[in-house]
Amino acid sequence: MSYKVIQWTTGHVSKEAVKGILAHPDLEMVGAYAWSEAKVGKDVGELCGIDPIGIKATNDVDALLKMGADCVCYMPNWPNVDEMVRILEAGLNMVCSLFITGTSLGEEQRSRLVKAAQQGNASLFGSGIFPGFAPFIAGLMATASRDFRRIRFLESVDLSHYAAFANFAALGWGQPPDEKWAEVNRIVLGPYGECIDLIADLLHIPITEKRFDYEYATAPDDREFFGFPVPAGTVAGQKCTWTGMVGDNPAVELDVVWKAGKNLEPDWSLFHGYTMEVEGNPNIRTRVTFSPSELKTDDLVAGGADLANQVTAMPVISAIPAVCDAAAGIRTYADLPLITGRYVHQPG
Repeated sequence: MSYKVIQWTTGHVSKEAVKGILAHPDLEMVGAYAWSEAKVGKDVGELCGIDPIGIKATNDVDALLKMGADCVCYMPNWPNVDEMVRILEAGLNMVCSLFITGTSLGEEQRSRLVKAAQQGNASLFGSGIFPGFAPFIAGLMATASRDFRRIRFLESVDLSHYAAFANFAALGWGQPPDEKWAEVNRIVLGPYGECIDLIADLLHIPITEKRFDYEYATAPDDREFFGFPVPAGTVAGQKCTWTGMVGDNPAVELDVVWKAGKNLEPDWSLFHGYTMEVEGNPNIRTRVTFSPSELKTDDLVAGGADLANQVTAMPVISAIPAVCDAAAGIRTYADLPLITGRYVHQPG
């Protein structure tokens, strides 16, 4: 069965989503929404750095919603709940890279999405690599451990090779250290905390409290990444921790360590990928790293960081068939059937 898909925006992650949709044997791209007026009327392939595909980007929402698509791949920089409600009420399923359970949006906004999905008989699913697919792997690891006590997850990345580095300005990077950045990160990175809920749902962990902790690291000298300045003494790294407690015991721990280069103050160790641990009988430890299929540099760290957009997009794209077939409402890995990729034979 083929599912017709509309791509919503063509930014950094969306460009990789377009490539993923075009390569998927069960998906057909039928339209694309352009947030920027400058992109309206341009071929989506050209906007995504590939050959023209014969589909032009548009900002005519009414026309897009009447195309008879099955699903919208929704990937703007920030969620617009009014826009999402409109899409769901029109009866289009939705996948996104913006949240997992939607609880970080607040109860009122999440309830609007649930109501819209029910009204349109549509399903809504959020993923990415993290938040999203990587914590799902961490939860699955507990399958092989008896009497597990704790799930620990670490994302550890050098972001100096990340093309969308300027996005971190919203988190205080390049700015003087300030206590306010803790609350900013707690709010802006709220979807990371939703992974606690996902793992708890998967493993039936009765979480009684969720905690958030933040630390910053500063640059010892002036730095610049993709045209974004990071002066000496300003924020150039951070460590965020989300903990799901069961009484006084930490049952789920998620650490995210991001740095821009070396020799920060403090200079946390990096593992360049994901480290997942299950404490139980037996203990289980897994490492997940990424490298490009055709390495164009000797620096595996740079190659892995440069894949951030692709590994964010693909778990979302792979879920589209299952999401289109799911019951109405917000869906997660905890209540969908096993989601897999699709093999495409490439001769040679």
